[in-house]
Amino acid sequence: MPGGDWLPGREQDFADLCQKWKAGLEDPAKAAAFGWNPADLTPVLAAVNAFLTARAAYEADDSGKNRLVKDEAKEAAKSAMRDFANSSIRYNKLMRDEDRLYYGLRPQDGTRTPGTEPATYPEAEADTSVIRQITIHFRDSGTKKRGKPHGVHGAEIRWALLDHAPLSVAELANSDFDTASPFTLKFDEAQRGQRLYFCLRWESATNLKGPYGEIYSAVIP
Repeated sequence: MPGGDWLPGREQDFADLCQKWKAGLEDPAKAAAFGWNPADLTPVLAAVNAFLTARAAYEADDSGKNRLVKDEAKEAAKSAMRDFANSSIRYNKLMRDEDRLYYGLRPQDGTRTPGTEPATYPEAEADTSVIRQITIHFRDSGTKKRGKPHGVHGAEIRWALLDHAPLSVAELANSDFDTASPFTLKFDEAQRGQRLYFCLRWESATNLKGPYGEIYSAVIP
């Protein structure tokens, strides 16, 4: 996920939210109550359905090809949902905070709230006890308790599979976001033995980002 935002970083949570969007966007009563244009609903609903279909296909057959299709559909769905949230939900005066919350937008997402950038960074450790999976546990720097500091919404996780140690975070091309530790990445059989490099930073509820921590690495089991 490019940059952290209100969309869940954990795929299961995102899929659950997509199911809610699907039900809400397909409800003509809600569309009328919120003043939504049917033409605006079509592309976002198509993107959400495409992701749910691709994810179901991947769960039935976790091949590399199906994973690629699923991941591409997920990014397309996220992009469509962000656009629709900005144009038709976030500042829609016909919607209450409870309505926005149904679609994943907290009340503070609808207003521009001042805040400060996180001053600390996440420390992390990788769990490689499950085949084809790496689970990243993270906590605030300088503490032993897993979790995030006050005022922080979650952590952005930058990562990449590389054959060399990266010189900077810029080489970690993939970005995900998670509101709570741990964060899990799953891989294909062909990726076993490759090395994962990852790095994290905190992000506030108002999208202010803190400094990155160190770059960690782990081998895919």
